[in-house]
Amino acid sequence: MSLKNTLEQCIKRGQVMTMQIAKAQFGDSDPTSRTITRRFGIKEAAELAGVSEPTIRASEESGQLPPPDFIQAGSVQRREGYTIYQIDHMRDIFGTAPKRPVNSDPVVISVSVNKGGAYKTSSAVHIAQSYALQGFRTLIIDMDPQATASLYHGYVPELHITGENTVLPFMIGEKNDLSYAIKTTCWPKLDIIPSCLELHRIESEVYAQYDDNKLAYEPHLLLRAGIETIWKDYDIIIIDSAPTLGVGTVNLVCASDVIIVPTPAELYDYVSSYQFFTMLNDVLSNIDLGGFEPDVKVLVTKYSNSMGSQSEWMLDQIRASWNEMVLKEIVRTTDEVGKGQIRMRTIFEQAADQRSTSSAWRNAISIWEPVANEILNKLITPRWSN
Repeated sequence: MSLKNTLEQCIKRGQVMTMQIAKAQFGDSDPTSRTITRRFGIKEAAELAGVSEPTIRASEESGQLPPPDFIQAGSVQRREGYTIYQIDHMRDIFGTAPKRPVNSDPVVISVSVNKGGAYKTSSAVHIAQSYALQGFRTLIIDMDPQATASLYHGYVPELHITGENTVLPFMIGEKNDLSYAIKTTCWPKLDIIPSCLELHRIESEVYAQYDDNKLAYEPHLLLRAGIETIWKDYDIIIIDSAPTLGVGTVNLVCASDVIIVPTPAELYDYVSSYQFFTMLNDVLSNIDLGGFEPDVKVLVTKYSNSMGSQSEWMLDQIRASWNEMVLKEIVRTTDEVGKGQIRMRTIFEQAADQRSTSSAWRNAISIWEPVANEILNKLITPRWSN
């Protein structure tokens, strides 16, 4: 068998396996069949909806809200809890959905680093879902040809997604806005522009198209221009970048208000981030950024509390080197992220019967929520108040 035939078989079998996993989890491999079955107690629901528990109860009794779902627990009935869809409906009823001020722009955050294994995509996806959970209108743009962020939301590259469904047509001058690429997710406040392997064409075709006068914008401003064609419908936009340095990464700099650089608390990864800054500086030295000067923050990831770990020492070195650039919150290592990928459900999506253990799940939540909230409170909302 030729190498080409072998690779084609590998691709087909990989797609079949992904579809089988999706069917086992959701009953169908179609991304639109996905749903979030996690339930929230009335206290959590009240906090997320921005009202009090008595307000919810009174609204249910008056008919303003539908009656709550109940389950039989032994000889008594108890509330089953609320879905994210029901909570989102509460926000609509009570007018409590958070939203950026009318005269402000969405905040664009890219999660970027030039190597794999740094929790780049995990950080981008969990941060975005945290904001959607809180009710912010959120968009993920997957700029990584590996398309892991797309897979998190059920979109399998080369199966559900081809190049025409990505940012590629806009980036090479074939489309005038990015609305064609927006896909819904199972989150009521979260959309995605997915990716696939064909996205690598950006690196080889953008400058050629520009030289042929086929682009309406400078090559490094394309992504920003595309985002501005669709951003009126969003509060926060999260970009998951490719772990490379090229025209795509330069576009990220000009498209972003904030760049988050995930940096594992390990020596070689710290050096990789330092090299990323160095190479990025070299790439940008000959480019007019057009006034775009994003904030750059370092997010320490893969912090381990295990015996003999170098994480504590490395965290001290990272803070000493980059001081105010380093976010206070850190991402500790947890197996729950990897286990969630097998279930095709993130930490924020998992229902009680989809978790390894309650304590492991709570530990994972206690990792991601503070990170997302620090970015929200320190880097997003201050921009809306300026």
